[in-house]
Amino acid sequence: MFTKLLPSLLSMVTAVICANGLRFPALLAARQTPCSSTYTVVSGDTCDSIAVENNVTAAALEAANPDIDAQCDNLFIGESLCIPAGAASVNSTCQPEFIVQSGDDCFDIANQFNITVAALEAANSQIDPLCDNLLPGEGLCIPPASS
Repeated sequence: MFTKLLPSLLSMVTAVICANGLRFPALLAARQTPCSSTYTVVSGDTCDSIAVENNVTAAALEAANPDIDAQCDNLFIGESLCIPAGAASVNSTCQPEFIVQSGDDCFDIANQFNITVAALEAANSQIDPLCDNLLPGEGLCIPPASS
């Protein structure tokens, strides 16, 4: 009888803990995808910056770490995150060729390299549709120039 109740009880306890913003990684470990490595959060990190640094998509990072909320505003300095094994790479054929500076935007970067904004976004899946999440110091892949 207790073996049938235990999974339900554990799910309820985990939901209450997560809803209150508390984290117990051991309780959540069963929900995580296999980790190829871990990453320790430092000041200034965002889901996008961590994903780019570890060559995974933000969606894969968030899926591997279900305790990250939808806005990714509950990262804690010193927290260890799972970097998913076998996650789709941001762009496995490109080494970053452009480093974002403060004030850069997709339109200016695309013009500088004679490419379209759509091509820039396609080569860098971490860029959101409004291109308002570029981070200074972030590396971007630059696809071949338009003809």
